[in-house]
Amino acid sequence: MKKFIRSSNDLLLSILMGAVAAFLLTNQKIIIGVENGLGGMWAQASTYIHLLAGILRAMAIRQLIYAIDFKGAAEHKKLHIPVSKEIVITAAALVLYALLLPVLTFFPCTLALNIVLCATFARKENEASEEMKGKLSKKQFLGIVIYSVVLTIVLWLLFTQILKCVLP
Repeated sequence: MKKFIRSSNDLLLSILMGAVAAFLLTNQKIIIGVENGLGGMWAQASTYIHLLAGILRAMAIRQLIYAIDFKGAAEHKKLHIPVSKEIVITAAALVLYALLLPVLTFFPCTLALNIVLCATFARKENEASEEMKGKLSKKQFLGIVIYSVVLTIVLWLLFTQILKCVLP
């Protein structure tokens, strides 16, 4: 089997993306309709869930094709799952966002998520700099806060005013 698989990581990613796509398309517990019909087709949750599932399915197929060594000439790469501080922070932030969104509502949760993610990856970018050494300057942090506020407002306007969605 190893001589047919170029990269175990790519194969695992392909399987996981395909499983999530299948879950999104087949799970009966996912709410896909909007009872009042506000916003038309583009405000229906099912439109975005099916779009996401289709994209995931296409990417899973592409990743599977990349993972298979059709010529049998490539060296097999073993499974290696990298874990970094940024991955852990991102995963924790997304789980907290999903848990706190119904309680704290859209604006504060989305704003906090944007700030955490932007600060995390800005610090990562600053690690290469000798003078910054992985820290954020006050100017960078202020820029992150302003960007996060503007992004949250734009998202709120997009969903509530243009698409007429009711946000938590």
